[in-house]
Amino acid sequence: MSIITKTPAPLAEVIKTAAFKEKYTVLMKQLDFSYFAFISFCIPVSACLGGALVKFSLENNSVLWQFILGAFLSIMNIVVCVSQFPVKWVFNVFIISTVINICLIVISFSYN
Repeated sequence: MSIITKTPAPLAEVIKTAAFKEKYTVLMKQLDFSYFAFISFCIPVSACLGGALVKFSLENNSVLWQFILGAFLSIMNIVVCVSQFPVKWVFNVFIISTVINICLIVISFSYN
């Protein structure tokens, strides 16, 4: 009995000459190959960033909408990961959540 394994295409060959949309498609194929590893990376990173945002926004007496937006994005990312949405959803929500949470953490430091 033989076991067939999937191997992703070499990423370095495609990135050299590809446009952004092609690079994005190749990245989605790479992440699809290691879907559960990507999900297990996204959940703790999003939870830690959300927790840090909550701590800093409450500690520095920031406005309430920063707290609500950051918590909502972190929880949305965790729900998307746990519900096993397609790779594009998980990746896009993770990037949006991470960028906005980091920006909100930096902004919350200005209230101090």
